Amino acid sequence: MDQTTQVTAIALNRRNEYLRGFGLLLVIAVAGLAYVKWEPYWARSFVVAVSHNLGASIVSGQGAVAPEPSLAAAWDYARVYFDRIWMAMVLGLLLAATVDALVPHDWLARVLGSTRLRSTGLGALLALPGMM
Repeated sequence: MDQTTQVTAIALNRRNEYLRGFGLLLVIAVAGLAYVKWEPYWARSFVVAVSHNLGASIVSGQGAVAPEPSLAAAWDYARVYFDRIWMAMVLGLLLAATVDALVPHDWLARVLGSTRLRSTGLGALLALPGMM
């Protein structure tokens, strides 16, 4: 095998690795977002449309006013908030790890790393499905 053939084979292998990485990222993103974000909000939107009520406040619960500032109130809020967002947080960490491991850093810096409008717009479009 001559040197040109070896270089071509390496380039094709690298390209296939990148495509598999992007494919895996896409599968994880779509499946995770569907389970954690899209389906729950889709189902809840019909309940809210019928009842015209968003439900209990995360700050005051069923009460009419927020509790007085205290360590207990802060702890209760943190616990309730974590209970509501933990799956989205785990998905975000999984997506971040997948991007770090499977998306080429030079490509990521080239496409999303500038301050140009194109990079900003693409970043916004990529974040939109996750409402992040």
